[in-house]
Amino acid sequence: MSTNPRDSHAEALRFENVTLEFPGTHQPAIQDISFRVARRKLVAVIGPSGCGKSTILNLAAGLLAPTTGEVYFNGERVTAVNSQAAYVTQQANLLPWLSVRANIGLALKFRRVPKDEREERIAHWVKVVGLTGFEEHYPRELSGGMQKRVAIARALIYDPAIVLMDEPFGPLDAITRLKLQQDLLNLWEEQQGTLVFVTHDLNEAIYLADEVIVMSQGPGTVHRVLQVPFERPRSIGSLVESREFSEIYNDLWSLFKSEIDLSDASA
Repeated sequence: MSTNPRDSHAEALRFENVTLEFPGTHQPAIQDISFRVARRKLVAVIGPSGCGKSTILNLAAGLLAPTTGEVYFNGERVTAVNSQAAYVTQQANLLPWLSVRANIGLALKFRRVPKDEREERIAHWVKVVGLTGFEEHYPRELSGGMQKRVAIARALIYDPAIVLMDEPFGPLDAITRLKLQQDLLNLWEEQQGTLVFVTHDLNEAIYLADEVIVMSQGPGTVHRVLQVPFERPRSIGSLVESREFSEIYNDLWSLFKSEIDLSDASA
């Protein structure tokens, strides 16, 4: 098997029988989780609140260690912070004392990229995410959607091996959210990297993902991995109007609803 990091048939991320128990808790956050993510795939993780979706991202990022089982990235065990992963959290987490330009270029500065190259790449990404004219603005001067664009550019600018996103568009209004979802699709198709994101939005999972990992009620386990058959490049507007979209949505909703019903029944 090729080990080229852009080989679509190679494996990026693997969980093998992973259980995580936090100290002092009465049950695991996740239990016996196993799945694989191929390189150059976009994978969504959905499930009821408290099922361990964010825990999966934290394990992939090396911010948490399994109680039992193993997490692998690019064929190697994750035993420390995964420096090859970019992590976009629900909050933009921009540094308030830095401008748009400086926030976007932060990762390049840490990696000691030469200044001329750094400025060129920052200018490119400012344009790509539609923030031309706002380069010297500070986070407090930006809308929520613009802050998200900065966070996404900051994550993608250094071409990370994998991008992890935790509800990246959760607090935004519907129109801004749809626009950013399409922007992310376009950016990801240009980058052709690997992306794993957590969402509660079934539409978002179908719009963006190649596969949807459906989690069960906590302690979280993998209930099912659903394939999304739509070809790329994708237009969200066209997807919504298709019969196939409705069929996948209904299938996904039935799985999601069964977990909610089970949760209510056991309450």
